[in-house]
Amino acid sequence: MSRWALTGLLILAFAASLAAGFLLWSGDSDGGDSVEATESHLVYEIERDPDVPDLPFDDNPDPSQCGIPVQWGQANNQAWLSGIWEDELIQPEVLLYESHLRTSVVGGSPHGTEVRIVLFQENPILDYYYVQIRTEETSSAGWVPEHFLSFDPVA
Repeated sequence: MSRWALTGLLILAFAASLAAGFLLWSGDSDGGDSVEATESHLVYEIERDPDVPDLPFDDNPDPSQCGIPVQWGQANNQAWLSGIWEDELIQPEVLLYESHLRTSVVGGSPHGTEVRIVLFQENPILDYYYVQIRTEETSSAGWVPEHFLSFDPVA
């Protein structure tokens, strides 16, 4: 076999192994989060715990486009949880999540609870705040969507 034929076979074998590797990589092998290509964009399907409710407003469709959390550098890091959306109390207990992906609930506190902002994550559609809650009854922390946080006391 000539040197050129052998080189061609090696290149062909390498290309075939790359294609096979891509097919294996693109499959959903663990049943977790998956990505589906559509004509115009990627659609991310995030597997959430059953106790994670749908949001009444748009969430971030592509987690890879979300920002990196930064320390909340404001002099006043005081805020209040607000379960109100479009003038209606929809979350009497405002839930806190493990991250902006909202795959699980890590805590919560009643509407109107004062919180301390620790981190901020700017995202394409919906920003998130990492807050700490300290009351006589509980101490917890987690991420809350921007629409469920108020910088003014809520009733």
